[in-house]
Amino acid sequence: MRCNPQLRCGDNEAVEPGVNAGIPAPDLQFMSVADDGRWCRLLGRLRLVRDGWIDPRSSVHWSVALVWLPLVVLSFVEGVAWGGDLEVPFLKDFLPYGQFLLAVPALMISEVVIGRRLSLAAAELRRSDVLSPEDSHALDTVLRRAAPAWRGGTAHTVILVLTLAATAASVAGAQDWLTGEWQFAEGGVTLPGWWYLLISWPVLRFLALIWLWRLMVWAWVLWRTAHLELQPRPTHPDRAGGLAFLGGTQAAFGFLVFAFGAQLSCLIADQVYYAGSELVEFRAHILAFVLVTVIGLLLPLLVFIPKLALARYEGVLFLTGRGYDGAGSVDTLLRAQSDGALPSADISGLTDYGALFDNARLMKPVPLEWRHIGALVLAAALPFVPLVFLVMPAQDVLRTIAGLLF
Repeated sequence: MRCNPQLRCGDNEAVEPGVNAGIPAPDLQFMSVADDGRWCRLLGRLRLVRDGWIDPRSSVHWSVALVWLPLVVLSFVEGVAWGGDLEVPFLKDFLPYGQFLLAVPALMISEVVIGRRLSLAAAELRRSDVLSPEDSHALDTVLRRAAPAWRGGTAHTVILVLTLAATAASVAGAQDWLTGEWQFAEGGVTLPGWWYLLISWPVLRFLALIWLWRLMVWAWVLWRTAHLELQPRPTHPDRAGGLAFLGGTQAAFGFLVFAFGAQLSCLIADQVYYAGSELVEFRAHILAFVLVTVIGLLLPLLVFIPKLALARYEGVLFLTGRGYDGAGSVDTLLRAQSDGALPSADISGLTDYGALFDNARLMKPVPLEWRHIGALVLAAALPFVPLVFLVMPAQDVLRTIAGLLF
């Protein structure tokens, strides 16, 4: 729930008037700031909240100040920042850039981008006629149950415990998995290595687990919604029965895909640049990452296939019969015209009817558009584009692209 400027943090939302008077309306902003009063006030003091939503600029600044800047300072203090006898000093290690200057900011910005898109989608589901009034109340129940799961203390506590346990395991086995020489030198963990182990990496792990949990919560909302009595319109111009906007909400999760892809890309860069690996050795990993993430984000939309496929079949069947009657009427009028005049109004109406029939005939069984798929593929593939410059000079890359285009 976002911090309502007209309510104090932690106050209850207004009761929705109408049939269910006395039953609080579902919180359609639950994908934003938690509704705990102290948490809202703390974020306010840190200037991380603007108009009730987390401010992406301030959140990025604070996160970078926490997980990146101390590493820079401590690496200089320790003498492992640049050059020297180290093969992989801190400022030449690709992985921290991907983790803390790309992944963490992307996950913080997701709070606003994904939160707003999903809030709008929930509001549209509730507002539109795709659900009957009775099932709108059932959707309200689904949203009320999803709200505490999305922002609830129990889930976050469990994730925090898992993060702390993973951090303890990382500290215990630090010597075996720390890769950068700036992290582990002369038989011990360096100062920046400790900050990486105890602060930076746990923050990233916590944010990643939080968003994986939220993705499952939203998938549950879609699954429950698909099992309500939907009333998709086969003639709707979006050719998805009026539900194509749900594909746009899934495309918003591209920020998460980019965050994970940036880390994998920088890890591969370290292997290519320092370990002597060939980039082609990782093409299967890159392809698998793109396919798995894109397909994984689109899977929740497949639950709508039965309802949309049935609506398309019934819609085309109905429109075919009505269209046959309409075409017969126009045909009769044309044959009855002895002066050669055309019944323009009737022909125009039949043409418009043909457009409705095309919408139903071309209706998709999944509330998704190609541009949504393209956006997810782009978000997954974009982090790996800079890897090309590790194995090929920039001028050769540009010359190759120019040759392909011209």
